[in-house]
Amino acid sequence: MRIGLLTTSFPRHAGDYAGSFVGDRVRQLLADGHTVDVVAAGDGRIAREPEDDRLTVTRVAPLAQQEAGLFYGDGAPEALERGGARVWLAAAHFSCALAAAARALSDRFDIIESHWLVPSALAALAAAPSHRQRAFAHSGDVALLERVPLGRTIARRLARAGIAIHFVSDALRSRFAALAGAPVGIVDVLAPTPGAWSPRSGVDVAGRARLGLARPTVLAVGRLVPIKGHERLLRACARVQASGALAAGALEVVILGDGPERTRLGDLANQLGVRLRLPGFVPREDVGRWLRAADVFVQPSIRLANGRTEGAPFATAEALAVGIPVLVENDVGRLARGLARRFHPTATGV
Repeated sequence: MRIGLLTTSFPRHAGDYAGSFVGDRVRQLLADGHTVDVVAAGDGRIAREPEDDRLTVTRVAPLAQQEAGLFYGDGAPEALERGGARVWLAAAHFSCALAAAARALSDRFDIIESHWLVPSALAALAAAPSHRQRAFAHSGDVALLERVPLGRTIARRLARAGIAIHFVSDALRSRFAALAGAPVGIVDVLAPTPGAWSPRSGVDVAGRARLGLARPTVLAVGRLVPIKGHERLLRACARVQASGALAAGALEVVILGDGPERTRLGDLANQLGVRLRLPGFVPREDVGRWLRAADVFVQPSIRLANGRTEGAPFATAEALAVGIPVLVENDVGRLARGLARRFHPTATGV
């Protein structure tokens, strides 16, 4: 089967974390014997596309710098939040360009698969309304539909178009159903491919030495933006140290990723007396090395005031696949108690 896959972001080179879960999905489709034509956003630079006889990648060229950074910077939701009219215009241009690119290629597709309901599924529907289609909702798209004036109209249009819609969580499916006026779709969580994410057998001691991890290490992965909840992680670690469960400076927090909160998080860590390492964006295969060497992985994502939440953070799926202990919690007190029990099983009063 030949699959046309529309997405906002797709890895631009080996090890690129941007759109990595879509990259994993494409690798799975190829392993299942399909041919895949990806249509994805470009960022104005030459991408080193994967080499596979059954995979082609078409990049939709950005109109301007606002569009170039829309999907490969801090993240489209954050860019739209603070960008104003020019960024929204760039997003509208990309949506039209994505639909035009899909329309030009649609004759070769047996089915179209979209990642993110807006803009991808909406663009696919405009490009080839008679094609068989399926779409994956990843949370930010549903939150956007909840906020924009025509969100309910778009949701109803997608729900009634015969698209097989997949949601990464039941909560996300329920939120979309409220917009669409009726239940629709199935829950289908994407999983990382094997290889770098195969189960570890305990902490990788040699890996700890290579990465310079001398203390108990709390690892988080994600862009440095408010929805990731990294501030709460730092405050929880400070509470663990203040309780006496661990000495001051005993813990080290490592956050893999970059973004606009880098300076603020560094200043907060200094104020709280928490050791913090911010290596920035790292190649995806290096994330696996950190997961094998760290002591615990934390996903402290929060719900923003505008209602946006994370769907099913892919970094958590990768951590679970590797087998590192995982804490998914954003309440500072509960997170502190979970960390204290991880490093000091008899700890009380945290």
